[in-house]
Amino acid sequence: MRIKVCSPQLGIAPESNSGGEVYDREVIKAFCNHGIKVITILPKNKPYLIDKNLKAYYLPFPFIWPPYLFNIFIIPWLFWLYKKYNFNVLRIHSPYFVGLGALVFKFFHPKIPLVAVYHHLEPKKHVYNLINRLFIHQWNIIIADSQFTKDQIIKKYKVGESKIKIIYAGVEKRFKNIPKKKSLVKKYQLKGKKVLFFLGELKPRKNLKFLIKVFNKIDNLGVKLLICGQGKLFDSLKKQVQGLGLENKVIFTGYIPEKEKVDYYNLADIFLFPSSLEGFGMPIIEAGACSVPSIASDISSLKELVLNRKTGYLARFSDLDDWKKKIEELLENENLRKRMGLAGRKFSQRFSWNKTVEKQLVIYKNLLEKI
Repeated sequence: MRIKVCSPQLGIAPESNSGGEVYDREVIKAFCNHGIKVITILPKNKPYLIDKNLKAYYLPFPFIWPPYLFNIFIIPWLFWLYKKYNFNVLRIHSPYFVGLGALVFKFFHPKIPLVAVYHHLEPKKHVYNLINRLFIHQWNIIIADSQFTKDQIIKKYKVGESKIKIIYAGVEKRFKNIPKKKSLVKKYQLKGKKVLFFLGELKPRKNLKFLIKVFNKIDNLGVKLLICGQGKLFDSLKKQVQGLGLENKVIFTGYIPEKEKVDYYNLADIFLFPSSLEGFGMPIIEAGACSVPSIASDISSLKELVLNRKTGYLARFSDLDDWKKKIEELLENENLRKRMGLAGRKFSQRFSWNKTVEKQLVIYKNLLEKI
């Protein structure tokens, strides 16, 4: 049976750096590369990858707030697209934004399997929690991108273990070790400096205020911290840096275009990821693919992505002294950095978007065979 996937999305922009959007964009791209027809619904004028196997339709609105109202708007489109394309899998990129609409569709078309993707649970978002409590047992299959996420779902919602399949995210082949780009070294005045590096959204769970506190304790004048990304904490983080007198040592680059990310990772001596919650910390694998060792919090899925003392260090969450000790140990030992970087490069090769999608397609085929 030929697989046709309908996957309504709030966004799959080619230039997005947002983890969930990157995940969906790369999964859909890999589906298309495997010859799978994908039909999506997007808010008006949202950019997407142009591919012969991807057909996109726009809602009449460019922006939907609150986002869970997307559930309501997609309902008539799901029925129309089913009649037009006869898709046989409905992919729920987020149960919060698509799940309720998918269940309305499923009521009338019970033979269409619902495949829901979970990156992690949202502990402080009560509407999301309510949606899960009411409907999580209705999905035919749940795809979790880490053991941590699977354990979260089982513990909180008592979902049967066999219903949840762990399929890790991937990393693109373009992420690799290359020479430092001279123009960036000059731009950020990095010549002769060691570089600590963070890339991601500037939001509370990334724990960047803590990271700046740690950096303030580092006893090494030849070190700079690059914070790459944008987000609502930008102004408060800059004020924190100014208050500590670190303006010449902490660099905020702002948004980094996708095509430039490899160049930026290769500026780094150590990648730092102090996040409090991650379903899958994609930047750790991207950094590893560029032969950069990581230091990450010893919680959530990060324990699955850093091989402690092999590809980097797991540091106790928000323990300033432990982070300081581990950063300084790596800064002072070039051979250790190189050894961990090479191990990270090797470990990163376990992850690819082709593998991610091939495993998902096996699940889709099994579901369709049972109908």
